[in-house]
Amino acid sequence: MSHNRRLLTYVSIALIVGAALALAVALAGSGAAGDAVGASPGGVETSASGLYSDDGEATLAAADPAREQPLLDRFTSKDPFIPFPTPGATAASTASPNPDATSTAAPTNLSAKIKVDGTNYTVTQGDKVPGGSAAEFTVTGVTSGDVSFQVIDGALENGEKSFSVNLGEAVRVTLESGVSYDISVRSIGASSSGGGSGGGGSSTANHNISVLSINSQGGVAVVTFEVDGKTYSDKRQGDVFSTSWGEIEVLAINVNAQTVKILHGDQTLTLHAGQVVVK
Repeated sequence: MSHNRRLLTYVSIALIVGAALALAVALAGSGAAGDAVGASPGGVETSASGLYSDDGEATLAAADPAREQPLLDRFTSKDPFIPFPTPGATAASTASPNPDATSTAAPTNLSAKIKVDGTNYTVTQGDKVPGGSAAEFTVTGVTSGDVSFQVIDGALENGEKSFSVNLGEAVRVTLESGVSYDISVRSIGASSSGGGSGGGGSSTANHNISVLSINSQGGVAVVTFEVDGKTYSDKRQGDVFSTSWGEIEVLAINVNAQTVKILHGDQTLTLHAGQVVVK
């Protein structure tokens, strides 16, 4: 009888323990569900922010410096046209272009083809025009755009002693003595030869024409020419004579101005006493 009572007691205790465990499990499941239903988005964000905290990144960076994020301002720009240096090669210095520097390929001596009172000359710096002893101007400079002149003796009528004539331009200059000259610049290029007096270079012309003298004989103006070394004396206005250069006609003679106007072919030239023209 006592044995049966002990057995019933054990069974009752087991049932009570099992019921308690079942109740505890039920209560635990109900609480977890309530927490899940009642959780707000803010709670989720807070949890996420905790997972991605900067403190964690800082800790990782401190533990592993290689994980540190690179800064953009640490990079320097590179010219894409400069090749990367190869191992063992010595970097060559690259000169930067200087806009004020003059190219060594540029001509160092320019000449100009000019016309003075209908006579053509090829001149460089230092030449004198018109040619011969009648020269009135010195070529002081030849650039790619103009030719500069200076009066040898005296000045221009405006008091200036120098002037420039642009490429393609024709001007009339008048000396203080009243004598005028028509000067034009036809072309400018690289050359080492001049066509005026004192140019020091050879001319491309084939004939030398010079006016040796202009005077008056018995009240009649006469002029003496020299063409290619041959003298033609006492030519008067209207005379026509043949030379190695061709026929020359004397159109007018001005004894006071010491000038003579001639016609050669269809070209009219005004020459001064002492002037030498190379044609």
